[in-house]
Amino acid sequence: MDVNNLTGGILVERGIREKFVCEAIDVIKFKMCSCEGDLRDDENTFSPVYAHQVFGDNEVIFGYKGLKVNVYYTAGALKQYFKINYTEKVQVGGSVEADNILALLKGVTPGGYIDNEADFIREINNTFTPPGEMVFSYGQNNKRYEIFYATMADNKFREYHNHLQTFTLWYIDAANFIDDDDEAWVFYTLYERVECGGDTQYKSMGFLSAYHYFRYPCQKRPRISQVLMLPPYQREGHGAKLLKAMYDHSISNNDVYDITVEDPSDNFTRLRNFVDAKNCSDLMCFQPAQLKLGFDKEMVKEARERLKITALQARKIYEILRLRATDISNPEEYKQYRLDVKRRLNRPFQKEKKSMIKFKEWLSAEEYEAVMFTKSIENQHEFLDRSYKELERDYRKVIERLSAAS
Repeated sequence: MDVNNLTGGILVERGIREKFVCEAIDVIKFKMCSCEGDLRDDENTFSPVYAHQVFGDNEVIFGYKGLKVNVYYTAGALKQYFKINYTEKVQVGGSVEADNILALLKGVTPGGYIDNEADFIREINNTFTPPGEMVFSYGQNNKRYEIFYATMADNKFREYHNHLQTFTLWYIDAANFIDDDDEAWVFYTLYERVECGGDTQYKSMGFLSAYHYFRYPCQKRPRISQVLMLPPYQREGHGAKLLKAMYDHSISNNDVYDITVEDPSDNFTRLRNFVDAKNCSDLMCFQPAQLKLGFDKEMVKEARERLKITALQARKIYEILRLRATDISNPEEYKQYRLDVKRRLNRPFQKEKKSMIKFKEWLSAEEYEAVMFTKSIENQHEFLDRSYKELERDYRKVIERLSAAS
């Protein structure tokens, strides 16, 4: 074997790979199409946040120069059409082979896709009516929006959802497609309603999904799973409207015990806290005078019975609204608030300390000392102080939004 030739070949191959590699999130562009003209320009496109669930952990596409991957959706029904352009494609054989972009995209398109422009244009012009039941509508900035409720028992919604859920792979980390045969899933989808020449058009904007868990003997506990607002509609307050619509629809159902959330992101946690705080601020137990007396069982009861809020979430909302009602310029009042929150943050430490005392007889003196050192008072105070400061920063963001909304 000629080692020099082998080494040279490896270097050539490595050089080729470097020249023909591009970042997936830089070359993929999405666009919602309401008319044929939307196919002819690059305006109002938006990029993915993640690409690893389609193109691998490195989020790169290999084998092309000047690559552009346009993923077009019909604005309403979300039928898809792909247009892939490039200036050059790698030609070397052997182990050097360009990624099959179309095959990879097709693999994450359970509803299928349209493979030619003429058929896609016909789909753009088809009338789309949202599946399900309209449960809430509102106006904002001279535009009209409607929220529909649907389940997997609705075949029309199931077909629509096959297209809708493709967005989750690009915008929700570690997202998975759901089992569309499971009718415990429920969905709230948001649309912009547009009147044009006597016709009504609907543009898909986002959705909220929840799973109805059973609570003995005959109730449900909806758990919010995914919430996604498409980039063209973000930061306009629509997420709060969507979440409130889900709340109101669930609250009106006597079978619903409370509403929970599955592994929420930081952004969704702030959104949820804002909506819950806004709702709770109208309850008797959450008025300023009551808040300053401390958290109690009546707050938990009223929040759950009136708003289907869990006990833990009721406690967080109490802390937000009490901070809002606290006179920060009053040192003693502010100190009492901080101590109240830190007592809650400290409870896991106390439980863990009691557990360690129980296990002391099974540990050697050195092992016990090492474990307790990591849980020292100094470390505990440092953790509590850091946790409190982070929490107050998040709470203040919610309070600022509450003030802007009032």
